[in-house]
Amino acid sequence: MTYPSPLDRARRAVHDPDPTIRQEAALRLGTLADASMAAELVSLLVSEDDFFVRETLTWAVVAQAEAALPHLLAALDRPDASRVQVLHALSKIRDQDAVPHILPLADDPDPAVAAKAWWALGRTGTPQVVPTLVDRLGDEDEARRRELTAALEQLGAPAVPALAERLLDRSTLPEVRRHAAEALAAIGDPGARGALDALVTAVEEDDKEVSVVAVSALGLLDLAEVDGVLERLRESQDRWLAITADWLLTDRAERRAERRPRQR
Repeated sequence: MTYPSPLDRARRAVHDPDPTIRQEAALRLGTLADASMAAELVSLLVSEDDFFVRETLTWAVVAQAEAALPHLLAALDRPDASRVQVLHALSKIRDQDAVPHILPLADDPDPAVAAKAWWALGRTGTPQVVPTLVDRLGDEDEARRRELTAALEQLGAPAVPALAERLLDRSTLPEVRRHAAEALAAIGDPGARGALDALVTAVEEDDKEVSVVAVSALGLLDLAEVDGVLERLRESQDRWLAITADWLLTDRAERRAERRPRQR
């Protein structure tokens, strides 16, 4: 008697009506990582209704990323919300070859698709995506603004020169400059060190709504120059700025003390 292989058993079980069985089968398929299953796994991923099964299928797809990538890219042409899950998988794979296929979705009318496209682009870490993300700074919708900030945080250092440029551009709306400062704060140290001069200028010369974020971003940079700037700001005639600079100096000193090895 010929018994079905583990792959065949999992392949049948992943279609079971019981989501628990489907999830267990998806886990087995991911563990087996058989490239011949890549197309079927992607097909299952875009049609699965259960959240937990989808997440396990995503893991199984990522486990065989090279074989699955062409099928994921083809699935981006689907007209439904399943593209969110496809983009979720692509964000975990982080393949820069996917960037040209993801870029058009940054303008998708479905906000969930567009936001997930930003995230996936940011996760690639390639400078190619910087203009697409930075051009969306200053969205009036707070949720979308947070989504873009998170994507820029993932992108990190490659986004910093463009963010610094937007922060210094007084021809843009204050909301855009503030959002640029928020993104730099999210990137933090050491990625945002290249924006030091732009942040100092924003703190000292820009509107309060921009400077309040810029000074917080400045305080995150672990650079000796920042202490000098904050010392100077502590003597500012602007009471709020002076208090904030004093607090940041205290916080920086405490963080440095915590990093020092304890003496016996």
